[in-house]
Amino acid sequence: MKGYWDDIDTEILNALAVAGPTDPADLARSLGMSTEGVCSCLAMLAQAGKIRISSVEAMPEPASLEPLAA
Repeated sequence: MKGYWDDIDTEILNALAVAGPTDPADLARSLGMSTEGVCSCLAMLAQAGKIRISSVEAMPEPASLEPLAA
């Protein structure tokens, strides 16, 4: 039985097929979803072996944050 999540997975997979590798925020905008929602779906798709997540990078540290004391 095909359900709601299957439709979202299909939309994400189709968008990736058209756009190729893309940023989750850009993918979310193109689908009208939140970035957090897309990231959750991407994690589930990766766990199911339907996609590969190949890039992760750290965000620059805001200047207002003090380094943690040792």
